[in-house]
Amino acid sequence: MTAYWSNEWGRYGTGESYDWFPKYEDGVKTFESDDGLWTYTYLGDGIEILRYNGNEVNLIIPSELDGKKVVSLESTFDGFVELKSVVVPQGVTSIGTAFYGCECLEQVSLPESVAMLCYAFNCCFKLKHIDIPAAVKDVSWAFESTGLKNVRLPYGTENIAHAFAGCEDLEYAYIPGTARDLMEAFADCENLRTVVIEDGITSIGDYAFFNCTSLKELMIPESVTEFGTNAVGIMEIREYTSPNKLGFKIKGHQIVPGFKIKGKAGSKAEEYARKQGIEFVQI
Repeated sequence: MTAYWSNEWGRYGTGESYDWFPKYEDGVKTFESDDGLWTYTYLGDGIEILRYNGNEVNLIIPSELDGKKVVSLESTFDGFVELKSVVVPQGVTSIGTAFYGCECLEQVSLPESVAMLCYAFNCCFKLKHIDIPAAVKDVSWAFESTGLKNVRLPYGTENIAHAFAGCEDLEYAYIPGTARDLMEAFADCENLRTVVIEDGITSIGDYAFFNCTSLKELMIPESVTEFGTNAVGIMEIREYTSPNKLGFKIKGHQIVPGFKIKGKAGSKAEEYARKQGIEFVQI
């Protein structure tokens, strides 16, 4: 195994793990399971797993450790580049940064008990599909730069800030009317073509669909009364400085060519379109 972090925090072939956990800046009292495979701390009446200490790349996470129920994962597999598949047990309600940087992760099974996925799968480049449980409320930063192609968020999801930013393969997204924070939610999803926004959403935050160059139209419900900076239909003007288009200079902004907003006459969507100079189609 190789280190994930540039400062050499991370996992190595020794089967050991480091003892720095981002969530606990002032340190935390940790314990090790009887089999030595899991480092954990107590979280109320349950257990939060902080680190997997083994080398298996296809895993079923235990539902109990040393007689206590597992309720949370935090930094558990952070930087475990070789991890391929994992089953998270019923009873886990929170997954935070648990799979951050698991670049080879392809298959994940989540329990219906999960409600929070903040930063959970950030930079899991090979993750192309996932079923998001109905209980999930927070997916902020959860899937940035993953390989997801389609995403359907369940009704009840609230925070999706930055959730899918940089997902270059994402083509379809369904957003329920319960979503409240869309800041940068789909920024730089350059292959995103179809988005369904359900009635009930009141705000489309800053850069929510910024630089979505393949998104040519968006129907916006009348419930939306607020638009953030460059929320919809705006892209960067880039001057590329390398043949592979990895390096570039930003020369300004423009409307995505051919982009149009669909909505009700007199709505905030029409007002936003007029201010930005975007074509508006009345429905």
